[in-house]
Amino acid sequence: MGLHKKPKSFVLRQGRITQNQKEALDSLWNKFVIEDISEINQFLKDKHSVLDIGFGSGETLLHIAENKREVSVLGVEVYLSGIGAVLSKANELGLENIKIFNNDAEDLLRKNILPSSFDEIIMFYPDPWPKRKHHKRRLIKKDFIKVINSKLKPGGIFYFKSDWNDYAAEVNSLFKEDPNWISAKEDELDTHLRNIPPTSFEKKALLANRPLHKIIEKKIN
Repeated sequence: MGLHKKPKSFVLRQGRITQNQKEALDSLWNKFVIEDISEINQFLKDKHSVLDIGFGSGETLLHIAENKREVSVLGVEVYLSGIGAVLSKANELGLENIKIFNNDAEDLLRKNILPSSFDEIIMFYPDPWPKRKHHKRRLIKKDFIKVINSKLKPGGIFYFKSDWNDYAAEVNSLFKEDPNWISAKEDELDTHLRNIPPTSFEKKALLANRPLHKIIEKKIN
């Protein structure tokens, strides 16, 4: 009997990579990309640390790293086009507080990252997998919320954004059912999270009159 594999929260279809992104991937990979898990834990150790899950084009990731240079910022992304764009810009800005992990965030958190590693974990506009038959691919589930909780420091923040009504409602409900969290407001966040400018994705969503949902949860246990 074959083993049932846990469905991934992404489908790996590498889009077009520009020449600039390719050059950045070739020349800057070793400078910014971490492949050894022990190096990730060392990068986060004794620092105010932020995890950006699925950073896309990296606008938020770069904003935090540039405006809060004493913070260690770890970005996790499976798509090389986004990574290439971030490497190029991070190098241009002279950022030394940013590292990239090119793999599955769920596997990384479940198996490898030490407990209480992050002050904040952000996840902006993940794939909503809108078809009901694909809902099982959604990353935020009851058991994964417990994983997130274990990787946050006491009082740590999970910040989620979505432009998909039923996904946002589902995530909000899951957190309300878990007694280890309390809802927080945007003005309670540190400045590097409170003053994030709209990304290109958000601007397109607003132009299309799609609702933007923000869910901010604080770890209390």
